[in-house]
Amino acid sequence: MPEVKTLGHINQTMKIDQEIVTFEDIGHWERQAEQALSASDPIFDCSDVKNADSALLALILKWLQQAQQKQLEPQILNLPEGMWSLAKLYGVRKLIRPYCQKTQL
Repeated sequence: MPEVKTLGHINQTMKIDQEIVTFEDIGHWERQAEQALSASDPIFDCSDVKNADSALLALILKWLQQAQQKQLEPQILNLPEGMWSLAKLYGVRKLIRPYCQKTQL
């Protein structure tokens, strides 16, 4: 896993609170992400996610773009290991790395 910065506790409204995220779940999380961005919340917390498919990676990329368009400073917290592998496979790891931070050990 690439090196990421460690932060203290941060309050956020976009937190995925399930261990496994698949294509079937992504519509719900997309709506949550849109609500968070509407509230100018630039944090995407993946702390509870243990496993996810490429749908979550696609959502994260879309969310990053929208956050940047709103001139927010996006942060992705505790991206699961498997997402790093998918990001590398799809050639987008460099796009997400600057925004990733680790709050859990």
